[in-house]
Amino acid sequence: MERIFLNEHLRNKFGERVQRIPVDPGFVCPNRINNNGCVFCSEQGSAAAWLKKGMSFGEQLIKGEGIARRRYKSKKFIIYFQAFTSTYASVKELDRLYKEALSFPGVVGLAISTRPDCIDDDILDLLSEYNKKTYLWVELGAQSMIEDSLLWMGRGHSVSCFTDTVNRLRSRGIEVVGHIIFGLPTETKKDMITSFKDFISTGINGYKIHALHIIKGTQLELMYRTDKFSLLDMNEYIELVEEAIRLTPKDIVIHRLTAECDISKLVAPLWVLKKDAILGRIKGDLGL
Repeated sequence: MERIFLNEHLRNKFGERVQRIPVDPGFVCPNRINNNGCVFCSEQGSAAAWLKKGMSFGEQLIKGEGIARRRYKSKKFIIYFQAFTSTYASVKELDRLYKEALSFPGVVGLAISTRPDCIDDDILDLLSEYNKKTYLWVELGAQSMIEDSLLWMGRGHSVSCFTDTVNRLRSRGIEVVGHIIFGLPTETKKDMITSFKDFISTGINGYKIHALHIIKGTQLELMYRTDKFSLLDMNEYIELVEEAIRLTPKDIVIHRLTAECDISKLVAPLWVLKKDAILGRIKGDLGL
């Protein structure tokens, strides 16, 4: 089976390995301010484990470059604005950070992770300008294409909001990478596949799939300990991901098939720690 994965996609584009450097620009998430946030979100958001509180933006770039060079032998980098909502700031501040990121040696692009309800017209104009200067993609969390699931998660946006934002970005020629979760207790396996079909039909250029997992200190932990809802087992998750890959058009780039997690912060399911085994099984089963 022929499918495009991110590392291969970047190698084809730049002629060598390109590694993402995750940064935390210090923004918050409006959903945490207005609605207590998504049930699965922790105080650290999705920030990389090595990012320490108080590090300046420049210090993060230097540290991230060092890790990427040592671990992956990379010489080219994409700066990944990962933590919380990376467009929740003024256009002036975003412009300053994007310029600083692109001025760092070896940087060939930007990846901006945000919410579908946090890209207004001014930010869209800014992203469009940077899309003309460098390689850029925007990551949007759909998490599900089923309204009841979005309500259960406390996402604070609708399915149509995600779809509309994808369309607005794509109309400017900006690549979009969507995020989706498998294993929500509000969905059957059939629902998850239906949601995925709707997800890839929106016009996204790439995607990340995550298994629902429970982190200490989240609303989800309290919900799980109060009402032990069922979580997918590893075999069920692998089967769902394999079906999703079969449904994926060949021009969509696969960025991630399973989430990573700090063992000290994980409540359940423990199998999500077996990233290499999960990916090995999927690639072996599908001949990838």
